Amino acid sequence: MNLRIVIACIILGVITEGLSYWQTLWIYDPPWLRFVSILVVFGLIFGWLSTTVADYPPLVRFAVGAIAGVLYEGSNLMVFHFFSFPNQRLSFLRGPIALALGAGIPWGIVPLLTPIFNAA
Repeated sequence: MNLRIVIACIILGVITEGLSYWQTLWIYDPPWLRFVSILVVFGLIFGWLSTTVADYPPLVRFAVGAIAGVLYEGSNLMVFHFFSFPNQRLSFLRGPIALALGAGIPWGIVPLLTPIFNAA
């Protein structure tokens, strides 16, 4: 794993989770899982994924991140329940399929952006 990419992912995680907390976009139960998300999901998982696909074309990086994001969001909604969306909605998105796709596809931005930190 590239340490710079991992740090960039963690920074994106802090920003994303900070905005989520401020706007109550999703809720962790227990609340300390937000920090696990920043370190494990953003840092380790998407840090590794972003490092792995860093040399691929942007469309491939986005697609891989979006697929991983949809799988992550869907598995949380259906199985793990690490976090939940208030009233099962996020803005105009309602229901598990819309939430998994709508919250999952933006994960493609992470491996799209973070390889810019790979330059030596």
